[in-house]
Amino acid sequence: MYYKILRIALLVILSSCNAFSQDSLVIKNRFLERKFTIGDNSFYTSRFQHLLTNKDYSRPGSEEFYFTINGTPASGNGANGLFKYVKHTSGRTADGIQKIMVQLTGKSGTSAENVIVDLAYEVYDELPVVRKQISITNKSTKPIAIADLEVERLNLVPVSSQQSELYTNYGSRFAWRPYHGDHHDAAIFVYNNYVKEGFILGNEAPSILKKTEVYTDHHRISIGMTSLTDHYPFKKWIEPGEKFDSPRAFICLVKSQKWEDAFEGHFADFIRTRLGVKLFEREEIPFTFYNTWRPFYTNINDTLVTQLADGLEGTGTDLFIMDAGWENNYGDWEPHPQRFPNGLKPITDHIRKRGMKAGLWMSLGSVDKSSKLYKEHPEWSVYDKNGEPAYLHEEMKNRVTMSLASGYYDYILEKIKRHVRENDLAYIKLDLAIANSAYVLDYSQKGDYKSEGKGYKDRESSYYAIYEKALQLFDDLHKAFPDLLVDCTYEVWGEYYINDYALIEHADYDWLTNYDDDAPVGPINIRQMAFDRSRAIPTATNLIGNQFMDSPYSKYTFLSLASVKPILVGDSRKLPADLKPWYLKWNTWFKMMDQKYQFTRFSYVSDIFQRPTMSNWDGVYKFNKEKQGGVLFFFRNGSVENARTFAFPFGEPGSKYRLFSPEDGKDRGVFSGKELLEKGIHIDIDNQFDAVVLGIEKVRQ
Repeated sequence: MYYKILRIALLVILSSCNAFSQDSLVIKNRFLERKFTIGDNSFYTSRFQHLLTNKDYSRPGSEEFYFTINGTPASGNGANGLFKYVKHTSGRTADGIQKIMVQLTGKSGTSAENVIVDLAYEVYDELPVVRKQISITNKSTKPIAIADLEVERLNLVPVSSQQSELYTNYGSRFAWRPYHGDHHDAAIFVYNNYVKEGFILGNEAPSILKKTEVYTDHHRISIGMTSLTDHYPFKKWIEPGEKFDSPRAFICLVKSQKWEDAFEGHFADFIRTRLGVKLFEREEIPFTFYNTWRPFYTNINDTLVTQLADGLEGTGTDLFIMDAGWENNYGDWEPHPQRFPNGLKPITDHIRKRGMKAGLWMSLGSVDKSSKLYKEHPEWSVYDKNGEPAYLHEEMKNRVTMSLASGYYDYILEKIKRHVRENDLAYIKLDLAIANSAYVLDYSQKGDYKSEGKGYKDRESSYYAIYEKALQLFDDLHKAFPDLLVDCTYEVWGEYYINDYALIEHADYDWLTNYDDDAPVGPINIRQMAFDRSRAIPTATNLIGNQFMDSPYSKYTFLSLASVKPILVGDSRKLPADLKPWYLKWNTWFKMMDQKYQFTRFSYVSDIFQRPTMSNWDGVYKFNKEKQGGVLFFFRNGSVENARTFAFPFGEPGSKYRLFSPEDGKDRGVFSGKELLEKGIHIDIDNQFDAVVLGIEKVRQ
């Protein structure tokens, strides 16, 4: 043990220096170099060099960070520079992360004089990424209000801002400068198409509170939180002696001949291996889910659920989710006395006997006014501008939203934990609005207007406090049940089709949306959404529901879902006899391939595949470049063409690859990586709205 501690100590070599013992500081790896200049009353980035192209992206005037203290602007440099350098520490971890911690203190006689700022920077040996976090400590005797936070505020240009193209909205939309990013901008790519390089700005702020801006003020880029004047303001009250740790931000440098490939190179590697995706920390992940919602909605009972579980036996389904309808009311969260008179345990036991794990739906913040909980604790409710208990999710008079930043937090956490423990749940789906509705467009009907007894002082600070508690709840559930899969729906997160890094760092899944259109429309909609999100957010973390498993297009539907994440609905009691072994065969094969290659963690479309439409072909390569194997998906939609050839650029040119079909078990042939790139993969699909799935793996000599 002594030698282990000594080894760690040697790996993390710390250096502390006087404020004026040096005038610069550098953090670098083989891809990038970021130099900080230390002045008497300033600290800022003065060089941001792309070492692969030898271009310095920095421009004069960077402020390094920005926020307001009780309304007064403060930054690390320039007219708002209210801090001076104190010290820094630097070190290196055993797994290849270089770290620098810089401490600044506020200048005497300014609004920052009792404020300490700690800046944390990380770079990774194998990636062109620098990650940053800001911590703010209140050393005064009174609370201070922090707002308008920008974790990064730099003047940063990939050669020329005039020639820079922007790829926004999860990398799915082209835009010009200036650009005001919002909650759908977890990542924005700034690309100079003339020199084929640029950078991706990553924002790890939660939900509707993220804000990334590009060249709204000359050469400035900023990554941080919403402003007080925005529809969804960020504000954080820091009590005396307390420290606030901001969400993190990152910048990934890019050198790429095609903008599409920028998202699928080092950036994707960073998200998969370094970001901290909760789902990817697991060794085993269930593949196919079944959910009771459609066509039964809330009309479920113990007899129906056991019959549905029986109907799924022999299909290879891994997880059975009981959606809404099992509960007596929202708030008390007990099994309905008529529908489930013996409770849930006999039902979840039955599900496990049929070879599946059990999951359950619950609302995170919605409570019925008739519940015992609300009658005892109406003060935990969110309140509207008229001083009345409010239901944020939608217009409904008999229901309210409870604030997670109140005593309600401990109550609902214990309720969820009790159900997980008593019913041996493997999955929990947490649903409905907690601070902002995905459906209500009136901005005055959002947030909490009453702060007494809660973890915030005003409506502006209620948003962050509530979302922060949601992230804490996900962490507390994982701490109590390490194997529990936590699903935070888009309704909880407050916007249609929203997913972000804060969510997937704390929860396992985001139930992103539902498509009720029958096949072939529904499966195409699902693949469209996956296409639109997968450049920035790992496809495996997005759950998209409501496609029937017993439709006339069962194969097309299931293989579409398998390219994203299989979640099926429908009446499993009516599954044709020949469909069960078909599902079992495919589920068994997909799980075998995922165990071997973790293919579900990868998605490549490059410029090879188009966004799916009703009349084209599309597809996705789910190929593990490290292990050199995976699964390839090809879809013919309503196209009149019955054959296409697609390049495969991800193999090693000198290596051989076996292509094989799980459908018939036959090899399609052995090809070199060079052949797959230059000649491509020829696919024949005779029928419209059909699919071909192939396995690929490197031939080991």
